[in-house]
Amino acid sequence: MIGNKLELRTPDEAEAVYYEAFMHCDKEVMAALWADGDVICIHPGSGAIVGHEAVVRSWSHIFTNARMPEINFTVAKRTMTDDLAVHIVAEEIATGNEASAVVLATNVYQKFPSGWLMTEHHSSLVPVQTERQGQTLQ
Repeated sequence: MIGNKLELRTPDEAEAVYYEAFMHCDKEVMAALWADGDVICIHPGSGAIVGHEAVVRSWSHIFTNARMPEINFTVAKRTMTDDLAVHIVAEEIATGNEASAVVLATNVYQKFPSGWLMTEHHSSLVPVQTERQGQTLQ
């Protein structure tokens, strides 16, 4: 870590850290994963949360008294330039014996001098299977 930020070498490494922080309800790692400044996060059913402090606060609220979820994720599509990566991800989220939820998410990572950090996350609940142009995202 440099200061309060992680040193992540690839967008895939940043994504792995994101899901580990999510599954372990780790507020500190989640905060370190997000870039400073004009970031945006949209959780299922919520409006846009803008700015590092507000985004970190939203994750802190989610993690407070939460059961650690089990998350299986599959990257359905990757788009990448030298300093920007966009991942479309299908997430299956379960907590304990409760039913699973399927979420589609768009995760955006940007390369900074210290490495890759998350700048945008948008997720929404979907039916168990969503078909798009002959492909099934689960």
